[in-house]
Amino acid sequence: MADNSYAIEVKQASKAGYFTPAEARSYYGKYSRDGVTYHWWNSPNAIGGSAKDHDSIVNYLNGRAAQGQAPTVNYVASEPKLTFCIAPENVAWTSSAGNPTTVGVECSPHFTEAFYKKLGWLHDQLEQRFNKTLKIYVHFEWQPGTACSPIVKSKIRSYADWWKKQRQAPPAPAPKPTPPPASNTVTLKIADIKNKKVKIVRNTSLWDLGFKTYATAKAVKPLAAGTIVEVSATAKHPLGSTYYLSEYSYSRGVGNGINVKDCVDYVDPVAPPKDTSVVQPPKDAPINEAPVITPTPTPVPIPVTTVEKNVVIAFLEGIIVSIRAFIDKLKG
Repeated sequence: MADNSYAIEVKQASKAGYFTPAEARSYYGKYSRDGVTYHWWNSPNAIGGSAKDHDSIVNYLNGRAAQGQAPTVNYVASEPKLTFCIAPENVAWTSSAGNPTTVGVECSPHFTEAFYKKLGWLHDQLEQRFNKTLKIYVHFEWQPGTACSPIVKSKIRSYADWWKKQRQAPPAPAPKPTPPPASNTVTLKIADIKNKKVKIVRNTSLWDLGFKTYATAKAVKPLAAGTIVEVSATAKHPLGSTYYLSEYSYSRGVGNGINVKDCVDYVDPVAPPKDTSVVQPPKDAPINEAPVITPTPTPVPIPVTTVEKNVVIAFLEGIIVSIRAFIDKLKG
């Protein structure tokens, strides 16, 4: 199912609303994928054909699935949208006796050629998925007596076969590069080469290769030494020299070239890988630690000897007695 011509929206239904292959075998006594049953929803007078109307169908059917009730479907299809609800390998509950053997597709009732083309594409995708031709059914074939849908099965088959034919058609051959047009005077032997870059090693020119003699060669433009040119082909001139054709000249069929002797192969320099290793500090590098602070000792006060009070008084009284004796002596 590699063709992505139509986008498929995914709105997965609850597991409560379908059987796995093993569950289908247990419930119905059989299981296969031999066809696709196409249903139509209500009537064109009751529901529109817009994307919003499409979503209302999806929401209703997935709501039934969440409740574990029929109907549920594998796909909902309309001209604006295509929605995947239940994997086609699993068994949806929409076709009664056709459930265990067919994939169920609920369709908008507004059928146009564009819509039939989309249904044909979906049918072809399912035939690729199961690697077999899948028979086309409509609802009343499994439930006789129900209203006949307006679905034209032959249109779905016609478009499915058309999509298959388009898919199996051999791919158009890739156009070959157009070589430079042959000169009016010379025939160049062109050889395609893998694109590469060359570097001009000396001042030279881009030459018009239509010359018959080297003396009459015309320079298209000068090329300075060091110029980098991407080349795609070589041109062997009848006079014996070989020239590179640039990507620009070769892709546009322009017969201009650079003498290979003026070039060397060039490869774009590769930047060295970034060194992500961890740099270790030198062994003698100082260690980043907090400084050790030596506390300044607090000075201890020297105690002052206290003189006894009585001694001082006695000393003073002695002085007073001496002074009085000295005064009395002077009077006497």
